[in-house]
Amino acid sequence: MILRYPSYLSMEYALSRQGILSQAVYTLTLVTTKLPYTYKTEDATYEYHQIHKTLFWGYEKEGFVNIAEPEKAFLDLIYIRCKKKRDAGTTMIKSLLDDMDVDGFDLEKLRAYSERFSPKTRKILHEVME
Repeated sequence: MILRYPSYLSMEYALSRQGILSQAVYTLTLVTTKLPYTYKTEDATYEYHQIHKTLFWGYEKEGFVNIAEPEKAFLDLIYIRCKKKRDAGTTMIKSLLDDMDVDGFDLEKLRAYSERFSPKTRKILHEVME
C-alpha cells in the first residue's frame, strides 16, 4: 500500500486469498490510480495496475492492508486484463473461472457493482459468466 498510494490488493491475489480462486498466486496484484509499476524483492513481486479514479472503491481494510471485496476483485480482473487484449483476456478469464468457486460471489452485488463499469466490461462479464 506504500509503494503506490492509494492502492488495494485485488484481482488474482485477492481472489486466491479469499478462497475463491483455487490457484496459488505468488504475485501480489494491486490496483492503484497511479501509473502501473512492478516492484520485485527477494520475497515477493508487487504488480500495480492502474484503474480509473471513478473505479477506485469496493475494498475493505484488514489491519493495515486494503483488499478488494471478491466481486470487485473479479470486476477489476476483467477490466484490467481484458482492456487491451479483449479476446486473449476473455479466454484467460474463462480459464480462471474453471479454478474459481463462483458460489463465493454475491451475484446481486456483482451485478450492482458491474453497473459502475463500462458497457465493455459488463459485456465481458456477461460472456464469461454464461
